[in-house]
Amino acid sequence: MKTGNFKVLFLLFIVATLFYSCSNTNETKSISFYHWKAKATYNETYKEALTIAESKKVYLHYFDLNLVDENDLQNDGIYPNYLLRQVDKAYHDFDIVPVVYITNQVFKDKIDIQGLAERTTKLINQISEKQFQKEISTIQIDCDWTQTTKNAYFEFLKLMNEEFEVSTTIRLHQIKFQKQTGIPPVKSGTLMLYNIGDLKSKKENSILENSIVQKYINTDTSYPLKLSLGLPLFSQTIVTNTSNKIKIIKDTERSILEHDSHFKKVDETNFSILKDTLYKGFYLSKGYNLKLEELSEKEIITSYKTVKNSKLNIDDVIFYHLDDNALNSLDLEKIITEL
Repeated sequence: MKTGNFKVLFLLFIVATLFYSCSNTNETKSISFYHWKAKATYNETYKEALTIAESKKVYLHYFDLNLVDENDLQNDGIYPNYLLRQVDKAYHDFDIVPVVYITNQVFKDKIDIQGLAERTTKLINQISEKQFQKEISTIQIDCDWTQTTKNAYFEFLKLMNEEFEVSTTIRLHQIKFQKQTGIPPVKSGTLMLYNIGDLKSKKENSILENSIVQKYINTDTSYPLKLSLGLPLFSQTIVTNTSNKIKIIKDTERSILEHDSHFKKVDETNFSILKDTLYKGFYLSKGYNLKLEELSEKEIITSYKTVKNSKLNIDDVIFYHLDDNALNSLDLEKIITEL
């Protein structure tokens, strides 16, 4: 081979190698969002977030299933609530994944699992037909099952798999203690990386802290299912009364608390109630505590990297959720750039 030809081939090889390397480095990640309201509205804030993330898929909360009355023999006392009642037509341009949240209590007693699966399937299809004029084949079941409920829950998933392609949510404790809690009979899941801490702790951010994630996930952590990663985009206020009972208020309003004489700033996270007052529709008595749980881009990114550095098979990201206050309080583009 002539020297000139060899140089040309060598240069082509280098260019091809660099192109392949760059293509892998800049490979786009699939990013989706949850929408968790009874009315699936669509506005400029949502449009901007979906555009920035180049999202093609939205996970729509269809309804909850709760054990309403243990003594009600009809339907084992299990009924749906918080049903999706309205969907903006803009969502017709996205791939929709219906999400059904089921409380763990539903599976604690002997129930008609076949009947529950049939009723759940029927309601999912009814909502899909009403809102999208078609049946949707891929769904997600959201349930924080435990060792005592896994058999009933897994049987339910098997039946739902006969009608849909089902994914299920996975919590950190179900990753760490997978031998006890079992592996759900589905092809994929979503690891929920939020609501992971102690709500009653005055120091801990229960939404997300990397230090908490590291208690469950390390470089050797693995799981047999392909996983998406659910990341939080929200804040909340934890109200603790004098009996140490708690309530959660959506969002935080730090500036209001700092300039209202009813509240005393204890530290950067906590405020005590000095005088009885009404706050966002809640009656607060003297002695109550408000804990503000807010997220930073850095905490989200750092926690994400802890998971990515493990042996978990993580591909896509799903942000929770499409909400004006959540999206306006964080730099979504910065977060996405670091993923």
